[in-house]
Amino acid sequence: MNTQKLSSNINFPAALFADKDVCKTTVGKFIGRGLISISLILVSFLLSGCGTSPKAQIFILNTIDREALVQIVEVQNIVVKVDPVSIPDTLDQAPIVTRTGSNTLLADEFHRWSGDFQSDILRTLGENISILLPTKQIVLGHETVLLPVDFLVIINIREFDGILGGVVTLNADWIVAGQNKAKKITSKKSVFQEKMNGIAYQDYVATQSRLLARLSEEIADEIRKQLK
Repeated sequence: MNTQKLSSNINFPAALFADKDVCKTTVGKFIGRGLISISLILVSFLLSGCGTSPKAQIFILNTIDREALVQIVEVQNIVVKVDPVSIPDTLDQAPIVTRTGSNTLLADEFHRWSGDFQSDILRTLGENISILLPTKQIVLGHETVLLPVDFLVIINIREFDGILGGVVTLNADWIVAGQNKAKKITSKKSVFQEKMNGIAYQDYVATQSRLLARLSEEIADEIRKQLK
C-alpha cells in the first residue's frame, strides 16, 4: 500500500490524502490525541508537585532577657532545686496544642516543640529563677547535686493553652519548701492570662514564654521572703 509521511515518525495511507474531508478529520484526531497526551503529562507533573508535604516548624520557649533585667545583687549562695514540674497529659506531646473551643483542643503536626515540652518548661523556669534571684546553683529534675539543697520548688501546671490570636492561660499550683532548720513550706496558686500580640504560632509560643516568666517572678519573690 502506498503511503505518505506526515512527519518523521508517522505514516498515513496515500488514499487518505485523496479525500480532503477524510484527511482533515483523520489528521485532526491525530493532533487531538497528541494534545490530550501532553495535557495528561502536565497534569501528572502538577499533581506530583502538589503532593509534597510542607515542612514542620519547630519552636522553643524563651527565657527572661538578662540584658533587659535590672541587675540584682546576688543573694546568699543558695541551692534551688526545681523538680518536679508536671503538666496535663493533653499537652505532653510534640505537636503544639491550642484550644479551639471550651471542650476541644487541636494538636498541630506542622508546628511542633523542639523536644519534650515538659522538659522545656522545666528548663525555662529554672533559668528564669536563676536570673531573677540570681544564683548559679539551680538544679533541674534528676540532675546530680553535691551541695545541700536550700529550697525545693514543686510545680503542678493544670492549664497552659489558649486560642490562636486570643487569650493564653497559665494555671499552676506551686510549692516552695525551705530545707533549712525552719523548714518553712509555702503553697500557692497562680493564674495568669495574656492576650496574644498576633495570630501566628510564634506569637503563641512567645506569650507562653512571658507567662512562665511571670510565674518565675512569683516563685523567686517567695524564695527571697523565706531568706529574710
